Amino acid sequence: MKDELNQYKTWVGYLFYSFCLQCSTAAMECMRQYTSELLDFIADMHTLTKLKSHMKACCHPLHEDTFGGNLKVGLAQVAAMEISKGNHRDNKAVVRYLPWLYHPPSAMQQGPKEFIECVSHIRQLSWLLLGSLTHCALYQGSTSCMPIPLDAGSHIADHLIVILIGFPEQSKTSVLHMCSLFHAFMFAQLWTIYCEQAAAAPALQNQNHTEFSSSAILTGLEFWSRVTPSILQLMAHNKVMVEMVCLHVISLMEALQECNSTIFVKLIPMWLPMIQSNLKHLSAGLQLRLQAIQNRVNHQSLQGPAPGALPLALRKWLQCTQFKMAQVEIQSSEAASQFYPM
Repeated sequence: MKDELNQYKTWVGYLFYSFCLQCSTAAMECMRQYTSELLDFIADMHTLTKLKSHMKACCHPLHEDTFGGNLKVGLAQVAAMEISKGNHRDNKAVVRYLPWLYHPPSAMQQGPKEFIECVSHIRQLSWLLLGSLTHCALYQGSTSCMPIPLDAGSHIADHLIVILIGFPEQSKTSVLHMCSLFHAFMFAQLWTIYCEQAAAAPALQNQNHTEFSSSAILTGLEFWSRVTPSILQLMAHNKVMVEMVCLHVISLMEALQECNSTIFVKLIPMWLPMIQSNLKHLSAGLQLRLQAIQNRVNHQSLQGPAPGALPLALRKWLQCTQFKMAQVEIQSSEAASQFYPM
C-alpha cells in the first residue's frame, strides 16, 4: 500500500508539473524536495512490472503496456528540469543527484560489481535524457532542458566502455547483464541526439551560440571516438558477437538517420566499413537493412533533408525509444523475478 501511495504521489506531482508549464504557479515547489526519489523511481528496473501488476489487479482503464513508460518519461521530465535549473555554472545539481557521473570505474576496478553499477547508471541516464528530449520536443522554444552537462561526455563514455568491455564475460550472469548491450547502444543513440539538440538550443546569456553549437557537436563526436574502439574490440570475440553488435549498430544508424542526425552524417564513413568488413557474418535481413541505410545516405546527399522533418521525426523516434526501453525493462524484471521473487 505504501508503494502504491508513493506511485500515485509522483503521478500527481507530474500532473502539477504539466500544469506549471502552462500557468505561472508555484505548484512545482512541492515536488522539488522529492527529486532524489524520482530518480530512484526511474532507475528501478522493477518499477514498470509492479505498475503493470497493480493495474491488472485494480482493473484500471489504462493501457498497461505503455502507461509505465509514459509515467517514467513524465517523471524524468520533472527531474531533468529540476537538475537543469539547479546546475547553473558549477553543475551543483547534477553532482548532488548523480555523484557517480564524473567518477567512472578505473581500469583496475572493472569487475562484476562495477559492471552492473554502470548498467544501472546508464539506464538511469537514458530515462533522464529521454525526459529531457521529450520536453524539448513537446515544448519547443521553452527554456533549455539540459540536465547532463556536455563536459560529462567523456566520463559517460567511460561508463559505457566498462559495459562494452565486460559484456562477453558478464552477459551470461543474468537477464539484466544480457540486456546490457541494448541499454548501452540505446544510451548512445540518446546521447548523440541530446548533443545535437543542445547544439540547436537557444544560447544562454553571455554565451556565443556558434561556439556552443560547435562544442556540442564535437562532444558527440568525441564520445564516439572514445567508444568505437571498444565496439571493435567486442566484435573481435567471435561470430555470434559480431552479428549481435552489428544488429545494434545498424539499429542505431537507422534511428539516427530517421532523425536526420548531423553526427550520423559525419560518422557514417567510419561505421559503414566497420559493418561491411563483417558482411559475411550477417543475416540476409541485416544485409538488406544495411543496404537501405546506404541507399538513403545516397538519396539524402542528393536531395537534402525535408524541411521541417526533424521535429516530427524526433517525436516519433522518442515514442519508439520509450516503448522499447520500457518493454526491455519489463521483460528483464519478469525474467529476473522467476529466480529472485520481488
